[in-house]
Amino acid sequence: MNKKLNLILLVSLLSFINYGELLAQRTILAPNFIDNIGDELEQVCASAANSSTPANNNFTAVAVLRPGDALPSDNEFILELSDADGNFDNAQELGRNGTQNAASLADVILRFENIAIPPNANSDTHRIRVVTSSTGDSGDVSEPLPIHFYRNDLSLRFNNTTGGTIVVCNVVNFVETLSFSVRDEAGNEINAGDFTYKWFKGRPAIDEVLIPGETGPTLDITQGDLDATGTASFFAVIDFGLCNGTFTNEETNVVRVQQVDTADINIIGSPSVNFCPQDPDKTLRTNIVDVLNPQLIVRATFQWQKDDVDIDGATGPTYTLPDNNFDGNYNVNIEIGASCPLPVNPIRVINDGSTITTPLLENLIILPTETLDLEVTTDAPVSPATSLFQWFRDTSPLTGILSLTDPTISISVGNPGTYSIDIMADDSCSSMLNSTTNVFAPVGIGITIGATDDFDCADSSVILEIKDMFGFTVSGSGAPPQVSLTEDQYDLFDFMWLKDGVPTGVTERTLEISTADENAEYALRATFNREVRPELDAESSPPLTIAPIPSGIEITASPTSLPAGGSVTLSVPQNPAYTYEWFRIIDGVDEPLVGLNGNTITVTAEGEYKVMISSGICMDDDSIVIGNPPGVSELIPNLITPGGNSANNNWILPATYNESDVEVSIYSTRGELDFQKSGGYNEEWPANSATGASESLYFYIITKSNSVVRKGTITVMR
Repeated sequence: MNKKLNLILLVSLLSFINYGELLAQRTILAPNFIDNIGDELEQVCASAANSSTPANNNFTAVAVLRPGDALPSDNEFILELSDADGNFDNAQELGRNGTQNAASLADVILRFENIAIPPNANSDTHRIRVVTSSTGDSGDVSEPLPIHFYRNDLSLRFNNTTGGTIVVCNVVNFVETLSFSVRDEAGNEINAGDFTYKWFKGRPAIDEVLIPGETGPTLDITQGDLDATGTASFFAVIDFGLCNGTFTNEETNVVRVQQVDTADINIIGSPSVNFCPQDPDKTLRTNIVDVLNPQLIVRATFQWQKDDVDIDGATGPTYTLPDNNFDGNYNVNIEIGASCPLPVNPIRVINDGSTITTPLLENLIILPTETLDLEVTTDAPVSPATSLFQWFRDTSPLTGILSLTDPTISISVGNPGTYSIDIMADDSCSSMLNSTTNVFAPVGIGITIGATDDFDCADSSVILEIKDMFGFTVSGSGAPPQVSLTEDQYDLFDFMWLKDGVPTGVTERTLEISTADENAEYALRATFNREVRPELDAESSPPLTIAPIPSGIEITASPTSLPAGGSVTLSVPQNPAYTYEWFRIIDGVDEPLVGLNGNTITVTAEGEYKVMISSGICMDDDSIVIGNPPGVSELIPNLITPGGNSANNNWILPATYNESDVEVSIYSTRGELDFQKSGGYNEEWPANSATGASESLYFYIITKSNSVVRKGTITVMR
């Protein structure tokens, strides 16, 4: 009898001990997302709102809390999201539940409502778990779960392409990198590296073929990727994994890669061509129209050269030779893309006739009492050959027809007008040569001064000199507004250097000063010395301020990275003697930021920025790259818990949204305005909510300078 009773007591005791252990453990099973009827979701596919579609980002998750003792009353169960690989080292909080802390003899369902998927969730291998705030204990981890946030306000556009084509040359082992930019509806550039991609060869839904293993925002193309015709098309889409069937993928435009044979392009007539000066068509052309299709020719850039020197303005597919001095070696640089400069064999142009080797200056100034000597040189045959010449003023002969006895021909003139010389050369072409100049009487004189070209900002002294001295012409006469004097004409003026408006006594054309004389203003006064003509007296304008630029000037950025939807202020030291030019460097080219000429600017897009600082005597520059902060979420808050944790009672925006040009509008799900604030936002919502934030979901729109910069939803959890 006692043995039987002892056995019963032992079993009861063991059962009590096991049940006590069970109560103490309070394990949490792996959570899962459910739909509105309670079925488990196999993937979670969230999307943002855009100008035409509301958001779909309100989900529910549940987890089972096993029986056990009561937990501390202030404990909260926190639903966490792993990174893309399933690791929780930098877990993101999705939601909280603080209502199930009582002891229980049965399983309890932990329910997490109104979960908003963060925009950086984009993986098929996310995991979720529940942890306790009081002890930090973690529950079971879910199996890998596809969770994707779809931004349907994005556009993807290839870089470095015009008309959808990128040209590559048929060189050995070429590599062309395709890349694209990502922008939102407001035009803000988004970091392309925030997403994973699928790359395809071909055209969407026509002949597309997935390129395996390519998931980044760039794709390297080589010869083997092109078809037999030397062409291929490519495009990319943002990869939303197992949610791809739910979303309409954001995709790039299609880019066509075309290979061209550079060896087939040349200047027609090469290796040499002969002309006479008066030939009606002295035009150099390439055969590019026979090699490339018209779409590519339109994209091509040209630069003609003579004897390896660029010819100003010669940037078309043809170049017409001048009548004088055209003998030489010519070539043209053609580019149809960064990866395809088209080398063209040069052509030798031979002048079968004569030329004016030193022509008249195009425009000249004549001063009172002055006589100008006009002079040309020519290689036309001289006596005993029968070459002839004649001078003209305003089409009227100044001389008779004279024999050419010397290669140098000159004439003295004392009045303004249009002067020209015709030379009839006794050569195989019977060359007809001409040179013309316009001579103007000035209505005033101007001067510019500056440091000598060999000055360095680190030098302790600087030599100031005349950079240009010019005559002003009659406004509206059709003449150039100002024409430079010759250096010989400087002798017709007396000079005086001024410091801060006071004569220095120095009358030479140069002045050496110490750079330590900072902020002093220097000017040069010129007085016409042939007769009293006040209108011809001049003073350099504006005065030149001695303002060395210290070495090592750097752009500072505040904040140091670009907040989402925000701006960054770029600054360099301010000095009234400096001038500032700002640029954005795009594909290696300095693109001017027009109208931004102070020492501080505000930018709202990622990229590389450059400033050029100039003073009267030197110049310096610096550049800086502005991007999003690495590893820092710049998300607008999408969840508040008024009446709960005081840290999350208000909807708090980054500081950049406090600025005066920001307006915040918040709407209910019925489209009714719940809150609106212009002149910057300062945590006024939900305190000033028209509905008392009684609804579970609201939509927000943030504008900056009347342009929409951010849109999204706010979940209210109580």
